[in-house]
Amino acid sequence: MGQYYTALVIDRDNKIKKLESHSLDSFGKLWEHAWIGVEFVNAVYSLIHNNPCKVAWIGDYSKSLYEAEGDLSKAASEPQMSDIFPALFPKDKMAERAPRKVSVSWMKALPYKEFAKLFDFAWGETWSMTTSDFTKEQLNLVNCDTKGTYLVNHDLKCYLDMAAYIRRSTKKNGRCFNPLPILTACGNGLGNGDYEGRSCIDDVGTWAFHRIEYTDRIPEDYSEKKYRFIEKRDTCSTIFAR
Repeated sequence: MGQYYTALVIDRDNKIKKLESHSLDSFGKLWEHAWIGVEFVNAVYSLIHNNPCKVAWIGDYSKSLYEAEGDLSKAASEPQMSDIFPALFPKDKMAERAPRKVSVSWMKALPYKEFAKLFDFAWGETWSMTTSDFTKEQLNLVNCDTKGTYLVNHDLKCYLDMAAYIRRSTKKNGRCFNPLPILTACGNGLGNGDYEGRSCIDDVGTWAFHRIEYTDRIPEDYSEKKYRFIEKRDTCSTIFAR
């Protein structure tokens, strides 16, 4: 069963901007849109360009994890898939899918009631920004030739050098996972089409609801992160997202 995602960007005045993948000419699963150069993701980058905002990629299964496990805002461990949804993933089927982790890092950021309101906003009948709200330059803000820019987490006081990330994370086939959707993903591991890469799986969702900025300046005394999100397998279906 596939999980779909909607991006939320919350500014310093707590005003929320919603970005649905289909409203920005893309598809909803992480595997379909979480790539360098995709316009949907670049629209989010444009909103945080020199403008720190809280960012979250909210999966449509993520609320079910709260309902299954309760409020885990102080959770210290990550449950296994079969522990949460045995009906969806019975143990006799797990051999075909294991090992697979459900990230709960994002659940530490917000209590359930606060997350539930944002989930309902993301998946309710609320207005989404569209392609027409952005310029061509904004929709091409991050690409394989990007240099001299950084993805900065002001809450964790760390940054990711985008050029270095792209250089070490691009496969021979030219594909490169985009770090922003993966680092801010809520509910990764609950559905098909989620990130199942062979590296940095414990870092998925750790930036959700944090103040993030895309900029050409590195704040003083911030530490560098060297994430590398890589495909678990070398074969995959065609990337449909623009």
